[in-house]
Amino acid sequence: MQTEYLLYPKIGGIVKKGADYKKEAIESEDFLHRMNSDLEKFIKHSIEISSEVKQWSSLHNELHTVRCFEIKKCSKKDCPVYNSDDYRCWLQAGTMCRGEVQGEFAKKYASCSECDVFTMYHKEPTTELFKNIDILIYHLQDRAIKLRELAMKDQLTDLYNRHFFNEIIEREIASAERKEEQLSFIVIDLDNMKKVNDSLGHFIGDQYIITAAKLIKNTVRKADIVFRLGGDEFLVILNAGKDKTAKMVERLLKATDKWNKENSENVSYSLSFSIGHATCDKKTDYQSVLKEADKRMYADKKAKKKKQQTGK
Repeated sequence: MQTEYLLYPKIGGIVKKGADYKKEAIESEDFLHRMNSDLEKFIKHSIEISSEVKQWSSLHNELHTVRCFEIKKCSKKDCPVYNSDDYRCWLQAGTMCRGEVQGEFAKKYASCSECDVFTMYHKEPTTELFKNIDILIYHLQDRAIKLRELAMKDQLTDLYNRHFFNEIIEREIASAERKEEQLSFIVIDLDNMKKVNDSLGHFIGDQYIITAAKLIKNTVRKADIVFRLGGDEFLVILNAGKDKTAKMVERLLKATDKWNKENSENVSYSLSFSIGHATCDKKTDYQSVLKEADKRMYADKKAKKKKQQTGK
């Protein structure tokens, strides 16, 4: 009599139908229960918009791992999945399949679905179910992360926006207090914005803003947080007292002068900032400190205009 076989993902290997079938069915049901448990954990986790999607399931260890670079005898060591612990090459952006760099998951899914490595994981129903859920979750989480980035980033400059500032400011203040550090604000207004727009056009005006944003971002420390609050106004949050913040302002002004000297023949504008800064203390709320920095920025702008008008 011919023996029939079933294949399950590493929960029993190949087993005979018969005496062991009931046991194997129980193990398969247990596998699905654990899959559902992991899905419930993922849903709770994803509500917090976590970027740790690749670690969503311990069930990856339950699947027989077949690595694409081994199957295809690929030697492209600069490929992101070469010797990677994550065998799911179809989920990785930038793979070197077909002799060229592949895009992100959504763009390369069609070509991946035709790949023999991909189809190896879809021959058995339980494995196919798991992989389809895995792909769906990855795609949804990837989209959620991108939507969050759109919500927190300024699209023109790629700096954080006012919405993100409102979201994190209380947390930053609490963190500074916990670490017994001072928190300061630097308010920066880009001078002559209207003049640049009126005389050179809005496209050059956008380049003016982008250039200013890059200079600020590249001048402050990596730990400092830079925002575009809107229009021509920027904000830097830094863990520093009054003296260090004043030195950072000097650093920004020197970087601006240097940029103007190096680019005077390349662009039709020169960068100029009006700047004000203030430092938080336990007695004053952050809104008042931010208003003080803003007030000092306008005082700086007013002093510049007076100097231009009087020559003094």
